[in-house]
Amino acid sequence: MPAAVRSVLVVIGIAVTVIAGPAGVRLAAASLSHGYFAIASVLPTLGQVVGVAHPVVVTFSRPVADRRAAERAIEVKSARAMTGKFEWLDNSVVQWVPDRFWPAHSTVALSVGGLPTEFQTGAVVLGIADISKHTFTVSIDGVQAVPPPPLPAPHHRPHWGEEGVMPASMGRPSFPTPVGSYAVMSKDRSVIMDSSSVGIPVDDPEGYRLTVDYAVRFSSRGLYVHSAPWAVPSMGVENVSHGCISLSPADAEWYFDHVNIGDPVIVQEGVPREEKSVDADPVHVLSDARGG
Repeated sequence: MPAAVRSVLVVIGIAVTVIAGPAGVRLAAASLSHGYFAIASVLPTLGQVVGVAHPVVVTFSRPVADRRAAERAIEVKSARAMTGKFEWLDNSVVQWVPDRFWPAHSTVALSVGGLPTEFQTGAVVLGIADISKHTFTVSIDGVQAVPPPPLPAPHHRPHWGEEGVMPASMGRPSFPTPVGSYAVMSKDRSVIMDSSSVGIPVDDPEGYRLTVDYAVRFSSRGLYVHSAPWAVPSMGVENVSHGCISLSPADAEWYFDHVNIGDPVIVQEGVPREEKSVDADPVHVLSDARGG
């Protein structure tokens, strides 16, 4: 059985979430150099509770020809001044990614294109995947989280008993997990992952089609943190997945239950993180990442 999988939903990504904004969060038509375009929705929605790495996502009612003009029209202002950059997901959806995390446990007041709105942030649930150490370490508000109750397992299980350190398996050399900073895009109790969606026939030696549980998506191209019971012997020892971060069923369930949409996921290659506030970390929510 394959060690990890890519998502059949790769081409859908964040666009489905973006379009689902409430009708009440709507901006007046913005004057652009190529005509008038209405901004259909803004994420996070009014009053929504999200993770500290969540971008501000704006959906236009139709494709935008002049992207720079659109960006000027939807200037983002926050009560705590933040710098950031625009990233276009397609011709009608753009996200503004802050250079630093939003403050935790706070109400963030925004003005997007002149429209006042606000959202809330929860605790900082930070997941750090270390490729060379084969671990996924989770902390909550800077304090390492207590992992799920121990399950029957060999006493030599790597990192046994270390709080917040979960043995993991990342992408094998031919399907590496891309180093970078991400934000959680969605959570699904179970998803069907099919290699044919990324060009690998199911009957190929590298092919797969199976249901994966506790799937936390952090890349527009199909990277997840998910349960992989078939890969438990490799967790903490070697990287055998197709790019996803594979956890034991118990660890994956615990992470699924505690993480929020917009919480940060950082993938690193054995480089110790600097001792600094998570609030100071840069965010790159969507990257050109290989599917999981």
